[in-house]
Amino acid sequence: MNDEAISPNLPLDIITDILSRLPVLQIARCKCVCKPWLELLKSPEFSKLHLPKSSPGLVVYLSLRSSEVLNIFGFEDELELEQHELKYKPVMKFDLPEFVTPLKRVMMIAGSVNGMLCLRLKDHNSQPDDLCICNPITREYVSFPTPEGVIQYPSKVTYGFGVSTVSGQYKAVRIFHESELDQTRACVGIPRSDCHVYTLGTTGTWRSIAPSPPFCYNSYSIGAFVNGNLHWLVGDLRNSHVISCLDLETELFNTFPAPPLPGYWSCLGSLVVLGDCLSVCDNSSENDIVIWIMKDYGVAKSWTKEFVISKLPYLAGECYELVFPIKVFKNGDILMIWGDFHLFYYSNKTKTTSRIGLFELEFIGCIEAMLHVPSFVSLTCFAGENVHSF
Repeated sequence: MNDEAISPNLPLDIITDILSRLPVLQIARCKCVCKPWLELLKSPEFSKLHLPKSSPGLVVYLSLRSSEVLNIFGFEDELELEQHELKYKPVMKFDLPEFVTPLKRVMMIAGSVNGMLCLRLKDHNSQPDDLCICNPITREYVSFPTPEGVIQYPSKVTYGFGVSTVSGQYKAVRIFHESELDQTRACVGIPRSDCHVYTLGTTGTWRSIAPSPPFCYNSYSIGAFVNGNLHWLVGDLRNSHVISCLDLETELFNTFPAPPLPGYWSCLGSLVVLGDCLSVCDNSSENDIVIWIMKDYGVAKSWTKEFVISKLPYLAGECYELVFPIKVFKNGDILMIWGDFHLFYYSNKTKTTSRIGLFELEFIGCIEAMLHVPSFVSLTCFAGENVHSF
C-alpha cells in the first residue's frame, strides 16, 4: 500500500495518525470509504497506534427475557450534569451470538483488557465453566478448551484476565480450591488448591502453575488487574483478609496487606481498580458503603478510607450483596454496581446516591458492568487460535 492509494496529498503516517484519534464508531465507518482504508484500519500497526489513544468507557451486559445484550458506552467526564444518565454516550449495542448464550448457560464478564473481554460461560449442568475471549469491536472471539479436573462441592472457582508487562502475553487465570466447612459454613481447611493459566497464541491448552497459599477465594469476584498483576481479596483460615497477587510475567504469587475490614466470614468486600490504584469496597455496614484506596501500590500504610457513602434509603439494611465501584469522575461522582441488580452513582455535590435509569430495568434478569477500553486489536494476531466472527 502506498500513500497515493489513500490520499494524493497527505503521507500515509499522517493519515494513520489522524484516523487513530477518531472515536471508535467513526473509525468503523471509515472502513467503508475505500479498500486501502479498510486494509489500513485492519492492520496490526493501526490497532497498536490507536490503543493508547482510546479512552476507557463502560461495557454493560444485560440478561433480558429473550436475549443477551452487550452495550458499550463512552463517558462524558468533563460534563457536570444534573441528569447523570447524560454522562454516558452510546457507542455500540448488539445481541450476543448463540455461542455465548445457548440454553441453560449464563454469561459473566471475567475481565477486560485492551479491548478484549474474557467471558465466563456457566452451564448449570456441568463444571468447570467454559471461557472465551471476545473483542466486540472487531466482532471476533476465541473459545478455550475446558480445563481438566473435576470440581467437587463445596468448592470455589474464580477467574482473572490480564497482560504481562514484559512479554505482552495475554493470560486467563483460573483458581480453584476445595473447602472444609464447619457447622457455621466457615472454612476450616483447604485440602486442595489449583491454579491454571491459558496464554493466548501459545500451546492452546491450560497449564498448571504453583498455586497461592491456602486462601479462601470468592467465586463472585474476579482478578483486579493493575501493574501487570492480578489481585484477589481473599481470607486466611484465621478469618483475616489479605490480597493475593499473581505476577503474570513470572506466574508467581505473593501477598499484600488488606485494609482494616470486618472478619472474612462476615465481610462483604470487593477488590477493584479505581484509576491506577487498588481499591476495596466494604458493604458490610447496614447504612454505609466504605471505599478504601491503596495510594502507593503494595504499601500497607497507604490504605486510605477515601469515601463513606450513605446507602439508598430502600437499600439501608440490605448488606448481603457485593458492591463494585467502577469509576470516579473528575467531579468526584462515583459509578458503582450493586450485585448484579443495578447501576447507581454517588453524587459528590449532594452527597447522595441514585439509581441510573439507562435501561428498561423491569425486563432485566441480571446486569454486569465494568470499564472497557475499545480497541481494534484483532484476535487473528494470536497464532494458532481458532478465531470466529459473529
